[in-house]
Amino acid sequence: MKVVAVIVTYNGIKWLNGCLQCITEQCDVVIVDNNSKDETLSFVKENYPMVKLFAQKNNLGFGQANNVGINYALEIGADAVFLLNQDVYTQVDCIKKMVLAYKNNLNFGIISPIHFNGRGDALDYSFQKVTHMSPLISDLVTKKFSKNIYDVRFINAAAWFIPKKVFSIVGGFDPLFFMYGEDDNYCQRVQYHGFKIGIIPSALIYHDSENNNYAEGKPGSEKYYQQFLNKIYVKYANVNSEDYKKLRYFKFYLLRKAILSLLIFKISRYRLFINKFKRLKTKEVINSVVSNRISDSNYLSFKKK
Repeated sequence: MKVVAVIVTYNGIKWLNGCLQCITEQCDVVIVDNNSKDETLSFVKENYPMVKLFAQKNNLGFGQANNVGINYALEIGADAVFLLNQDVYTQVDCIKKMVLAYKNNLNFGIISPIHFNGRGDALDYSFQKVTHMSPLISDLVTKKFSKNIYDVRFINAAAWFIPKKVFSIVGGFDPLFFMYGEDDNYCQRVQYHGFKIGIIPSALIYHDSENNNYAEGKPGSEKYYQQFLNKIYVKYANVNSEDYKKLRYFKFYLLRKAILSLLIFKISRYRLFINKFKRLKTKEVINSVVSNRISDSNYLSFKKK
């Protein structure tokens, strides 16, 4: 089974050697660089010439950059794609174990290893958040695994093994999301189209993440608005619900709050609400739900064979 790893880079030179050292020994690797300003490009060219490198002139965001790599991987005959964050270090036989897990569980659309932190002395913070109610946690503590693969509703996209057939049915990442939230949306779509999401305890990765996204952005900052939009889009662009039909009412609510704030001379509060109102893409969310409910290679352009 041919597996191609896709890594999106952005100013990630401090992690890159550790990331590439192990994964290049396991499979072909594609890097899509989002216009890094550090030495990422020169480092890859000099030290990992076997890696296919796509240097972007602009920052496409996480999802769209991954789509570039996924397209290429499928064009060169990948049977599965391993999406890997630039700040992740893999176990030496990680790919081999995920391939084996998939062959024994063909109804799974996303398979991911156990996520440790970069030091390997604790579970990754984001991994803890999504698995805290799973039987996997107690099994990790007792080291007695009752399953070869644990069914979950969501796992963050630090390390995703995705078979080719999923891309033909679910498609790629939705451009509605620039950074963060795209993995929530993709998990929703994978399950809508009848696939499962699983974690295998036999494979490990080390995620050297700083988890900066969990810190709330300062009101009025770009991060503040991006976090707001991600939260709203994850809820209203969910293909498994009819919430998208209520989005226009929510947008009207934002406008109403903005006007009321202006009437009582709370200018800073007015600016927050009016900017949220202006940034919220109602039509795009509705189109997203309609499009993503169709079985097709949405947002991808690889040639189906």
